[in-house]
Amino acid sequence: MLALTLSNLKKVLIIEDDEPLCWLLEKILTGKYDLVIMNNGFEALSWLSDGNLPNLIISDINMPTLDGIELLENIRTSGILRDIPVIMLSASEEPEKRRQCLALGASNYLVKPFEPQLLLEEIENTFKRLDNPLSIDR
Repeated sequence: MLALTLSNLKKVLIIEDDEPLCWLLEKILTGKYDLVIMNNGFEALSWLSDGNLPNLIISDINMPTLDGIELLENIRTSGILRDIPVIMLSASEEPEKRRQCLALGASNYLVKPFEPQLLLEEIENTFKRLDNPLSIDR
């Protein structure tokens, strides 16, 4: 687990088992957000269960021990975690996977590989929606 602590930045939990993608996400997001990077859903759920509350979760779907969909189900059924926005990442373009994630309450579903700018925009839009729930920029 890598934790970079930067004050006054929104905390983003990244759950991704692909090391090169973790490196890329770290490069894209460092300095903009307080990052916590974990490599599997079980480790992340344990960290969350210890009372750690990020402002946003970015999670891969296909991971060992606890996949992203199972993690999302656990988050959405938890009283304290259920309102944390989750952006799902997947190599799968299957419409059913996307529908399943969105039905479980994911904020968005991005297909890998994605443009770094698209991810940054989605994170910003997610935070804007949280700050102004009546916004029509959805």
